[in-house]
Amino acid sequence: MKNILKDIVGIEDFKTHKLYFFVKIIVSLIFALTILLDSMITFSGNINGSISETYFNNIEAKNIIIFFACWIITYIVLGCIQVIINKIEKTIYKKENKPKKKGVYFLILAIIIICWLPYILSYFPGGVFSDTADSINQAEGVKEYKNNNPLLYTFILKAFIELGNGSIQTGMELFTIFQFLVMAIVVSYAIFWLYKRNVSTTYIVLATAFFGLFKLIPMYAISIWKDTPFCIALLALTIFLAETIYQDGKNLEKISGIIKYAILMFFVVFLRNNGLYIAVAITLILMIVYRKKLIKTLKCFSIMSVIGIVAVFIVQGPIYNKLNLNSPIVESLGVPLQQICYVVATDGNLSQEQKEFIENIYPEESIKQMYKPCIVDSIKFDEEFNRQYLEDNKIEFLKIWGEVLLQNPVKYIQAYLLNSMGFWDVNKATFDGYISPEIWNYVDLLFGINQNDIIKNTTGVSIKNIIYPNTPISSAIYLFIMIFSAIFVIYKKRYKNLIIFLPALFTWGTIMLAVPLAFSLRYVFTLLLVIPFVLLAPFLKQEKE
Repeated sequence: MKNILKDIVGIEDFKTHKLYFFVKIIVSLIFALTILLDSMITFSGNINGSISETYFNNIEAKNIIIFFACWIITYIVLGCIQVIINKIEKTIYKKENKPKKKGVYFLILAIIIICWLPYILSYFPGGVFSDTADSINQAEGVKEYKNNNPLLYTFILKAFIELGNGSIQTGMELFTIFQFLVMAIVVSYAIFWLYKRNVSTTYIVLATAFFGLFKLIPMYAISIWKDTPFCIALLALTIFLAETIYQDGKNLEKISGIIKYAILMFFVVFLRNNGLYIAVAITLILMIVYRKKLIKTLKCFSIMSVIGIVAVFIVQGPIYNKLNLNSPIVESLGVPLQQICYVVATDGNLSQEQKEFIENIYPEESIKQMYKPCIVDSIKFDEEFNRQYLEDNKIEFLKIWGEVLLQNPVKYIQAYLLNSMGFWDVNKATFDGYISPEIWNYVDLLFGINQNDIIKNTTGVSIKNIIYPNTPISSAIYLFIMIFSAIFVIYKKRYKNLIIFLPALFTWGTIMLAVPLAFSLRYVFTLLLVIPFVLLAPFLKQEKE
């Protein structure tokens, strides 16, 4: 009992593993800080709520009490998890290393498809999102091609429409079936990978139940938006990185491994516009972690990676600009716009010169009327918003933004926290950008896409109310599951295993740099999809172990 208490309090950790001890304290502090901030926010529950409905309250004594109580409780809970980890570590892997049967993969795949069938049969051909409508319009030649919705995704939709003899209805039906099957194949392989690496049957059963029965996962399999293919690619990349850890980088020495990595990175880079930064960051970290092998065995991987990154920068930079494919600058300035508008809306400290410049972009009275703390669209899509002036004066805008930051640092922080609330606050969630099983009304009007409830048409009974998630879950919960698991990777001193978190972590990080609205699970859905690997990370062994 004394030893258990010592583990929970961390007395021995302070003596023997100071890095883990201090990381545990810092993470507990960060989590407690998010709870403190949550307790200070008044949120209407409506993402389009005005600044009088969503705002920060002044800090009070009760908020400070909440902070310290949460800090202590979080630290104790992490200590309790540490005790559990020590108890279960020996049960994570099977004792016997028997030959693996390939038929197990097809069994898993069949189970996943059966579990997911009610979703596609209830919402066939899936839910068409607003962004997808833009891609369809581009594919149909109604709008000019733009990379605000990735061109690769648009061309894939175009290919399926052509495969359906030009029928958008048939094209979307074929695409949904294809996406459904691809996601099932990748998810099943993720589980099969655990089986191949001798993970215990109990864990594999739990992982299968998670992928098969957690409602959000099949919902994304039938949601027709760019985020599902992107997250499938990230899950496949996570599996590859888990294999890299297992082989201690040996797969990167082989041509077959380099080709697999290149293919995965191609889809990550071209299926969403933050993919390039994710790919660059992961590649650089792999080079750093396996730097001792670079000179001897990883020359080809390094050379091909550098060439690939340079090529993508050229394609998505000068070539896209030459062809007028890149989005306007306003699409990447959501956070600075929100911060400046927050200062204006709350009568912050601004010079006359700064006010005049901002007035040229968007009138002060319009800002005070239209500004919404949780979403920038109300500003950038308003008819009075002068996009062209911002485009022509983007350098001056960034200069003014920096000046206003120095004059109003607290207001900038508040604006950012409100505009990114759903990505760091475990207690805040909405259905905005959460799932997309339905066809947006205007999409139905434009394209005449009909959705069929095949189960209801066959049996007379609809199960939509059963399979539909009734309560939204905050994206931040999945984030902190990952962070807490990373703590125990450090505890076990399996530092290379942190690589497994990179796709999900960098996805979250890049979204936080340019967050367009406070709530949207679709942007960071990969945090949920990689949970079985995240939870395994503290125990994941190398082949030699």
